[in-house]
Amino acid sequence: MPTNSPRVNVTFSENDVDVMQIICKKRKISKSALIRKVMEDWLEEYEDMLLAKRAEEADEKWEKRGRKTISHEELWKRLST
Repeated sequence: MPTNSPRVNVTFSENDVDVMQIICKKRKISKSALIRKVMEDWLEEYEDMLLAKRAEEADEKWEKRGRKTISHEELWKRLST
């Protein structure tokens, strides 16, 4: 990670910090590393959810225009023949 990485300050409750310290001690990582990993995982999951929603909306628009859609599995079957 570059040394000039953007930083974000966050305030947690004492209870949350206590829980983080327990997790960090078990995993032998810093709180910063734990928070970074949790946020990266959450952002990736959120991005996947947004992309799925966008695909759903595109599918609905396609069908409203009277165009037929096929499933992912059907597409792969057609491509492999």
